[in-house]
Amino acid sequence: MSHSIRNILMTGLLGAALVGCSSTPKPEEAVDAKPTAVETNAAKDNDANSVDLTSKQTQDMSGQELLAAIDGKAVYFDFDRSEIKEESYELIKAHAEYLAKKPKVSIKVQGHCDERGSREYNLALGERRGNAVKNALMAYGVDASRITVISYGEDRPVDDGHNEEAWSKNRRAEFVY
Repeated sequence: MSHSIRNILMTGLLGAALVGCSSTPKPEEAVDAKPTAVETNAAKDNDANSVDLTSKQTQDMSGQELLAAIDGKAVYFDFDRSEIKEESYELIKAHAEYLAKKPKVSIKVQGHCDERGSREYNLALGERRGNAVKNALMAYGVDASRITVISYGEDRPVDDGHNEEAWSKNRRAEFVY
């Protein structure tokens, strides 16, 4: 195969891969790159949900104490994203440490979305969010057989509002034991 034909094929494959991996929000979902005051305040509210424990502290805690410290806290996501934010890894690691203390316990990771987008799209996005958390738990040593992922898409909002503050609370992954 000639060098120029190979280059054309590689360029075509790369282009197809980029198009296949892209995510195009609907026009009404377009988001300005600069966060608004509401988005910034919602992010601050979500930070209050983070775990403020060091690894040393979590290792010294009993399983019950650790569960009490992490219970009800969720991993929050940016709009149309399933990448875990840096501040959420501490919470995920605390769950992994709890599971290490309780080897017979399994966990369900529930993926959730805000109301924007189609039902099918949000179910898929919720699944990606749940799987992102599952992969992070596995990276911290939790066996995959102990983790179940389920997506509820937009079906179980924690806030029924129709604004960024509500939506930021609904874009989450929750832990259920």
